[in-house]
Amino acid sequence: MCKFSIEGFRFNAVSAEVKKIGLKRLDFGLIASEQPSIVAGVTTQNLVHAAPVTLTRTVLQTGNCQAALINSGNANAYTGALGLQDAETLVATVASGLSIPQNMVIPMSTGVIGARLPVERMRSRIPELVNGLSQDKFGDVARAIMTTDTVPKTVEKQAVLSNGPIRIVGMCKGAGMIAPNMATMLAILLTDIRVEHGFLTETFKKCCDVTFNRVTVDGDTSTNDTAILMSGGATNCRMLSHLSNDREIFYHLLREACQDLAEQIVKDGEGATKLVEINVSGASDDRTASVMARKIAESPLVKTAFHGEDPNWGRIICAAGYSGVMFDPSIIDLSIGDVKVVVNGQLDQGNWEERAHAVMSSDRFVVSLDLKNGTGNATILTTDFSEEYVTINADYRS
Repeated sequence: MCKFSIEGFRFNAVSAEVKKIGLKRLDFGLIASEQPSIVAGVTTQNLVHAAPVTLTRTVLQTGNCQAALINSGNANAYTGALGLQDAETLVATVASGLSIPQNMVIPMSTGVIGARLPVERMRSRIPELVNGLSQDKFGDVARAIMTTDTVPKTVEKQAVLSNGPIRIVGMCKGAGMIAPNMATMLAILLTDIRVEHGFLTETFKKCCDVTFNRVTVDGDTSTNDTAILMSGGATNCRMLSHLSNDREIFYHLLREACQDLAEQIVKDGEGATKLVEINVSGASDDRTASVMARKIAESPLVKTAFHGEDPNWGRIICAAGYSGVMFDPSIIDLSIGDVKVVVNGQLDQGNWEERAHAVMSSDRFVVSLDLKNGTGNATILTTDFSEEYVTINADYRS
């Protein structure tokens, strides 16, 4: 069980039976800081976004936040004006309990789309949620935000700046409906230094783009995707600005934390048995490399081949061809692990198939495609598609 704690932040989680009465599990969590934290965040680009996303965007514009209220079991998405009212009611109740302004609370929800929250049931649990806040209940919140996740996803990173140590801790949830176009499904990261808002926002978005935005499980971008970073929850904590000599250390530490969480999401993909890196190099630029890598990573035919440990190179080349990226098929190289399958547009004449199958029998491997058309490159993390993925999603609402 995760025992993380971080100066300036407290945690708690309770069972509010959010999904249905009788389902006794942690599903309602709260994170609160001693003082208003400087906050940065990113949210889904899905046109159909959930009510909590609407409220979160408003808080992010202020640059300050003192609490995050999170529930699983119900996304409060596509619930109209009443759904927004429900989210506001819960936010107002938490704000009152913490004696802070309502616009200092970020709501986050995950679960079934299209159903209203059981507001009164949840509201009745808020006093317990607030009164039980503690530094040592980080792990409880990490479990409370899980839906089809099989394990909590947490991270802790440390480094030393010129004026002392820095810690970043974080949690996320996500196993299905994973194709972020912003950040991740739900993620909360916390740091014990206070970071200048503009620099915090710029750095967090940059980190999200090269970590959370480079994973895919099933190609679906959620209605609720939200990732936030709260900095400096304790009074009298140290400051970090964009002028600091430590800014690169902070960036790399935050990127490591985001990358760790992103990989945990893919490893726990619904029904997943493989973690696969799709690496496209030699593209005209990084953007086009990313477009092609993602298209390959999201192909159901490619992903089922991964599950069957079948080195069906034709499916990979086919997906590259319909990605919309221009390239010359007659000069490309394709490898599975260290096994060369296609060289200069021609199928290798050696015993590649047996060796490639052996590579794919492991639970993690790399597929590399070199277009030989420039210096652009990108890596997308993906999973295989198994029978269990279908089972999980066929029964998700029941």
